[in-house]
Amino acid sequence: MKITEKVLRIGLIFLVLLSLYFSMSIWISSSKKEQPIKNDSQVATAVVNERVDTDVFLPLRLIRMQDGKSELNTSENLITNIQNEIKHSSFGELVQTVTEDTVEFEKHLSMQTGLELLYEGPFLLGEYISVYNLGLKTADLNADEIYFTCIQVDLVQNKIRFLDFNRKDIYEAPITIDSQKVLSLMNKVGVQYSQISEQQAVAGKHYYMSEDLKMKKYSYILASQPVTKFHNAFFSNTEDIQTNEDSKDLSYTSGSERLTVDENLGTIHFNGEIESRTAEDNIYSDSFAYIKKLGTSMGNIRYFDRTDSEIDYRTFVEGFPVFSEHDKGQVRITLSNAKAAKSSVIIQTSVDTIQVPIPSEEEVVLKSTESLLEQLLSYGADTEKINSMVIGYTWHKIEEVTQVVDLTPEWYIRYDNKWYSEGELLEQLANLEVE
Repeated sequence: MKITEKVLRIGLIFLVLLSLYFSMSIWISSSKKEQPIKNDSQVATAVVNERVDTDVFLPLRLIRMQDGKSELNTSENLITNIQNEIKHSSFGELVQTVTEDTVEFEKHLSMQTGLELLYEGPFLLGEYISVYNLGLKTADLNADEIYFTCIQVDLVQNKIRFLDFNRKDIYEAPITIDSQKVLSLMNKVGVQYSQISEQQAVAGKHYYMSEDLKMKKYSYILASQPVTKFHNAFFSNTEDIQTNEDSKDLSYTSGSERLTVDENLGTIHFNGEIESRTAEDNIYSDSFAYIKKLGTSMGNIRYFDRTDSEIDYRTFVEGFPVFSEHDKGQVRITLSNAKAAKSSVIIQTSVDTIQVPIPSEEEVVLKSTESLLEQLLSYGADTEKINSMVIGYTWHKIEEVTQVVDLTPEWYIRYDNKWYSEGELLEQLANLEVE
């Protein structure tokens, strides 16, 4: 970094920090020194600016298939516009066209002209229909039992398909969509795409980043949210919350619900219950009930991934997920006992969020997917354990400036059902070789 750029950056950081000083002081004081609360009318005040499910459950990536090429885009604005066109389309009856058949499944992995919308974790078809209020007719199919990670819109055959890469299932329906509007949105001047390779299979997805990718680093002003925001969002009864400041960690209780704050790490841990869950497995809508009440000040939180009982929401920057220690910029929700009258819920998150971006011209070059795979294999990685590979931003704390964090782009690999940065996984594989 040039000296002049360093001086400008430090000056900008100082000015932004100065302007936020008083509000930061209030937030931090509120998060670390909450007073005993009981029947406080301010606590029960409804949260404004609730999050909307169409933003939180928006697909993460768009693939444009045109003229024999496949290209990738992560622009939230473009994906929102395309999803809006799907929402206003009309549909025929949904049928299952491929059932656990790898050969037939792979025949649908390319199109002459069309697009794909991709999720990272599996999404429930019934939830997708509900969130976007689609007039999709499912007939005898149970949409609450169908999962997918990929939506295809074939603009030649006028079909919409939902692909389950794990089971190799495909569900298909006729669609009447404004093809010219869709093509105009995707081909608009200024919309940038990354080249990908077709007919490649890695971790359930069918594309490789075929070229090295140059990405910008970011710095963000750090904000600490008041703890009241979290117990207002998580507790079912906010009018009778008791505070305990005598224990090692600050804690709040209301009936059987408990929220604990680690004041050193800034982490939030909540234990509670959900009565009468709406379906045997509806982790999406049940967890979103908590996410929406956190409001919009937590950054751009979106659904990222899930296991059987845990769902992961992360902050996104420029269309890419943020990875961090101690759940910063992240909300993890675990639900259990789906068939019981009451289900336990555990929420883990942090008071720390990123809010104001600071301009930077620094860039990082990320290797292509093929180069990354070659390196992982040379270190002894088992291809069967590579569940997914994504580009994310790593949250780095700046020691000399406590209220600013750096976000650095890196490859992240879900290996044996756990997320690792490229460096972390290579180190672990090297250690296994030594052992």
